[in-house]
Amino acid sequence: MTNDPSLFKSMYTARALRRFKPDPVPDDVLFQLMDAAIRAPSGQNAQDWRFICVRDQDVKDQMHEWAQTPWLRYQARYTDDPEQIDTLPRSQRLSLRSVEHLVQHFRETPVVVIACGLKGRHSTPGGSIFPAVQNLLLAARGLGLSGSVFNFPLSHKQEFRELLGIPDTNDIFCVLPIGYPSDYHGPVRRKPVKDVVYMNHFGERWDFAESQTEIGWEDKWLSR
Repeated sequence: MTNDPSLFKSMYTARALRRFKPDPVPDDVLFQLMDAAIRAPSGQNAQDWRFICVRDQDVKDQMHEWAQTPWLRYQARYTDDPEQIDTLPRSQRLSLRSVEHLVQHFRETPVVVIACGLKGRHSTPGGSIFPAVQNLLLAARGLGLSGSVFNFPLSHKQEFRELLGIPDTNDIFCVLPIGYPSDYHGPVRRKPVKDVVYMNHFGERWDFAESQTEIGWEDKWLSR
């Protein structure tokens, strides 16, 4: 395992990197990811999350095929001019190209994690699952891995359920491809706090946030 960065440095630099090296994720590293995931809060302490870690190549091959369906629908808007993607704003273009790469190479992902939870167990479905997912993603960043929510394979949800033997008592919340990235983690660009956080009422500006820089307190954590 690698020496993990601080929690705040992890949060400020955890990019959604979707290009993976072929290196396998060892059992001890995978266990640490999952052990960190289940430390998340859970409504009524139900801990009804269930995770499936997929390494089986045949299963990944099938998920790869299912991931093509939504990508082809999305890509259709660029059919007449595929190079139009390269005219998009940089952040949008890079994100789209990385998704395209993952679609084309999904079967090569070292491990795919599927997050499930009991149907009807909580009044807000997913509210007790996604905190665990975020824990997992931050743990991945801390261990030199990368991951992101990538639900394209769920375009064939019933077949997906049958392939993995997921009972009808469980909802499928997300698919997480995980691996050692060939790209690099680094600062993530976000809209400033002042533009997305209000005080007391929607649209009411927060004076303290107004006085802060556009990049927030990024330098505080990345200079360490």
